[in-house]
Amino acid sequence: MKKALAWITVGIALVACGGGGSGGTEDTTAPEPPTPPAPAQASSVKVLSGSIIRYAAKNTGLSIDIAAQPSFKPVGTLYAMASDKASIMQAPVVVTANTDGSYTLAVDTLASMAPGHYTGDLTLKLCSDAACATPQPVHSIAVPYDITVMAAGNAWPGDHLTPLVPWTDVPDWTTFQGNAAHTGYVPVELKPDQFSLRLKTGSLGNVLEYQSYSATLTASNGLFYASNAQVLKAYKEFDGSVVWTYDVSTLEHPSVNPPALADGIVYMAAGLQNSTYMFGLDAAKGTVLFKSPMSAVRENYLAPTPFNGAVYTNAGTYGGLYAFTASGERLFIGMLPESSMWTPAVDSTSVYAYDGDSLYMFDPRTGTELRRISEGGYFYADILNGAAVIGSPGTAFAANYVNGAAMGNSLVKFNTAKGFIDWRIEGAYPLTPGYAGGVVYAPNRSPFRIEARAEADGALNWSWTPQVAGETKWGGELVLTKNLLFVSTNMATYAVDLRTHKAVWSYPAGGKLALTQSGILYIQNSQALVAINVK
Repeated sequence: MKKALAWITVGIALVACGGGGSGGTEDTTAPEPPTPPAPAQASSVKVLSGSIIRYAAKNTGLSIDIAAQPSFKPVGTLYAMASDKASIMQAPVVVTANTDGSYTLAVDTLASMAPGHYTGDLTLKLCSDAACATPQPVHSIAVPYDITVMAAGNAWPGDHLTPLVPWTDVPDWTTFQGNAAHTGYVPVELKPDQFSLRLKTGSLGNVLEYQSYSATLTASNGLFYASNAQVLKAYKEFDGSVVWTYDVSTLEHPSVNPPALADGIVYMAAGLQNSTYMFGLDAAKGTVLFKSPMSAVRENYLAPTPFNGAVYTNAGTYGGLYAFTASGERLFIGMLPESSMWTPAVDSTSVYAYDGDSLYMFDPRTGTELRRISEGGYFYADILNGAAVIGSPGTAFAANYVNGAAMGNSLVKFNTAKGFIDWRIEGAYPLTPGYAGGVVYAPNRSPFRIEARAEADGALNWSWTPQVAGETKWGGELVLTKNLLFVSTNMATYAVDLRTHKAVWSYPAGGKLALTQSGILYIQNSQALVAINVK
């Protein structure tokens, strides 16, 4: 019995020492050392917005937004301060926290920058107090910048004839203010750091004598079209070279008006008195598809308005509205008071003709007058220089534009569904307003500012005033995108951010504006045509 107990005790001892049941040899292998903890990741800040590349007109400051994503949670509140070796950046920075954990850092350049080319790094000191005495875990970030400041008359810095890749979901710029509603709206979001100077040509020679109104251009499929005293020309958007020319000098009273286009046809009203016609030309070749007679006196018109297989224009010996099919067959003549330099707005239900006092609505196929909404006086204009703008369904906007340039007028919202005026705002509105997303954007001369007003009640949402002394006139109608407003004065053209209401880009010349499917912003005046790449 004692011997059995001894054997069991020894067995337990062997097991405790790690021995096997047969060999009894001790395992002397050293245990593996524990895995050391991973080193802590260094704090960092990623700049999401990329490099800063901007153009600025002399005496204009720019607002620049830098998007940054820190890898850490900032200590307290994130503050920042800007600096650069050229001292063109203002020190204060407005910091906004975004819902995704990133931050927007808004910096302004100095308006006093002299013309020249500035390159370097924008240093943004990151702090946890307003005085920037206490740094964040990442003390600062650097963002490269390339800013060109230009003055009127500076030498052209060179062409950037980049390949043209049209937007696939953006309509052509077909008529006055881009579309049949004349809103000036193009559904794209643009980044000012992608803008570059594409080309500059001499004047297209198409400034009409009436109120010095510069004729507008239109574009499609990589070509743009513009008229001058007696000819219509098609140009390549790539380099501005002429593709074809159509001359109307053989007419008894030769004269041309701005063109419009749709479905491969360029439309243009040309001639005076008893030799006035609506022309339809092949957009690619310039050959005449039709030449339909109209009556007229000695007048000029804005670009005709194509819509849904028809084209509509101001014309008539004693004023009026003409409508033609795409093959040149006359649909109707609408009777109106005698006035010129306007064009109708069109949608699927109505043609809207505004004469400075009343808004007329016609059936788009028969010409039957559907409704007339009077402003309450008899102030129609012999020369209007503008058009009605269609807003949301049942809404249109207009002003007596000639009076707005001279003595003052009212911006009016017409309730086209019910036949009355919803609201009017007194001011001096000399140009056709723009419209997008429930907001009407109107250049005012008294006070001198761009006004963004709510469509519903005319309330002033915000306003923007140009920066340069001597800017006293508007150079042309507005162009709108999803995030930017392009506005032109007698001295410069600006891109104004619709969120911050600050200028983010500028060029030292004003004029008539167009934004085409090819991603080109045109600035057209009596001295030159400038093309800006915006994509």
